[in-house]
Amino acid sequence: MQPTTDTTPTFEAEYLLETPLACPKCSKEMATLHVVRLLRDKVNFTSTLPRKGYVIICPSCKGILSATLGGI
Repeated sequence: MQPTTDTTPTFEAEYLLETPLACPKCSKEMATLHVVRLLRDKVNFTSTLPRKGYVIICPSCKGILSATLGGI
């Protein structure tokens, strides 16, 4: 089997940090953050939770980080 050469990003958006920081998961320095979109697949009850959302991940280890998207 040949390795895939797909260059499609696995994230929805990329944000540049004003100051590079160390990832709390892998300790590597990161200058950008990746945003991945969440889509609700199925539930076995009537849900009041949103149908979609976002998580912010480290570009190196893909660990989910505690952060929010929003303006000041």
